Amino acid sequence: MTISWLSLGIGAGLGTLLGILGDWQISTRWRKWSERRALTREYQPLAGHYVDHRVRDDGTHEPTGGTIELTWELQNGLFDATSFLANGRAEWHSYIRMSTQFKGTGTGHYNYVDSIHGGIQQVIYSKQLRAFHVMGTSHNRKEFVHYWKLKE
Repeated sequence: MTISWLSLGIGAGLGTLLGILGDWQISTRWRKWSERRALTREYQPLAGHYVDHRVRDDGTHEPTGGTIELTWELQNGLFDATSFLANGRAEWHSYIRMSTQFKGTGTGHYNYVDSIHGGIQQVIYSKQLRAFHVMGTSHNRKEFVHYWKLKE
């Protein structure tokens, strides 16, 4: 039996190349899937309705009369947040991506329903209080702090 070194070299090269490409594709998908699964396990139970409070400069909480509806988007691994005024009309909409690196924290970008303007939100979840602390900056660089408490 004779060995064709050229055929052996080409086969080894192609096999290595296909192995690298396959590993790259599979490991990337596996990493994203396992990250979404971990986020879902951690944050999906937090979906629900929250009462919105404005935090004043002295630290007191003032109810706004509005509510926040958080739903977990399984495919994207993020919260879909909608703020409703006291009359039930939607005020703004946001997608909040929770961090895999820093547990209980997330960042979102919100837009007002009737406008192109919005801003940035940073959220921190407190398990003890079952609430989100929300800090943000509006499109005109005005800072705000809110507190979302789970509706009981």
